[in-house]
Amino acid sequence: MLEWLTQFEKAAEEAGRQRKPILLQFHRDRCSGCRKLYAWTYQDTDVQRELSDWFVPLRLDILQAREVRSRLAAFWTPSFYVLDHRDHVLYSFPGFLGPEDFRVLLRLGRAAWLIPRGKYREAASVLEDGLAKFPDNPRAATLALWRGMARYLLTWDNKTFRADMTEILRRYPDSPEARMWPWMDEPELDEP
Repeated sequence: MLEWLTQFEKAAEEAGRQRKPILLQFHRDRCSGCRKLYAWTYQDTDVQRELSDWFVPLRLDILQAREVRSRLAAFWTPSFYVLDHRDHVLYSFPGFLGPEDFRVLLRLGRAAWLIPRGKYREAASVLEDGLAKFPDNPRAATLALWRGMARYLLTWDNKTFRADMTEILRRYPDSPEARMWPWMDEPELDEP
């Protein structure tokens, strides 16, 4: 079972010691999304393992943690913030998520912590794992884009990044990420 810290200062200390990001969840009494999260999403053993392996879990009551809530401009429960031990927000997402969607967002939050630290290979691996496990998830195109960015930053190989972007266009043509083709020329897509 997950062990949540309930004080920001202790979580920051632990995150620095363990060299992990914090996953802060805001909750409140009578939050139906929170109740469903506790009853379903957090009961999933893969969610438990990934959350405790990759993050320092911190849970705060949004109504009582006024200073932290104000600093992060938090207004919704449940809501999640990936933070480093210095209190920098690296990634955030509001609302209830089932196990699969939560696991996808854990990977995006983990990558958001790894990439600025130059851990591009590890970030690409986490994102690749997400694409292998959840290829049809609505956020799979985001996983693919971030994986492409991590791989580009690792190698500075424009050809590989073009291939990653072309894959997004083929596989997720209606996604916002497919609209992010950064070159002036049009992509060359093979006919199916």
